[in-house]
Amino acid sequence: MINKIAVMTTVLILACIGLLLAVAFHFYGKTLTQATALTALTQQKEQAEFITQSQALSVGIFNQIAGATLNEQKSSQTASQQRQTVIKTVLATAPCAVVPVPAAANDSLLNHYNAVRQSSSNTNSGKPSGTVSAVVSSR
Repeated sequence: MINKIAVMTTVLILACIGLLLAVAFHFYGKTLTQATALTALTQQKEQAEFITQSQALSVGIFNQIAGATLNEQKSSQTASQQRQTVIKTVLATAPCAVVPVPAAANDSLLNHYNAVRQSSSNTNSGKPSGTVSAVVSSR
């Protein structure tokens, strides 16, 4: 009888140890799977952050370019309005039907046109960007 109790106790203890080993290996496998998934997700997150930072940098650069372009357009428009005012004042004092365009207005417009044409390096008209020859005006 003692042998039967000892054998049953030993079998019961071995079964408990076996069950504990099975549970331990099961959760160890789950831990490895989760660690692998966590590593992959971390890499994806870092890639997404890099892409986001690159896009933010690109947008910042484009905004700077757009701001510089708008500033240049505003200054060009202001200069043009000032020239228009000068030309209108000169033309208001002279009868246009009888007198040709005054030399000062003609030269001012010609110089402005040549300056704008030379400074616009990104124009692609398919033709060389030469200057316009001076038109004979009354002096």
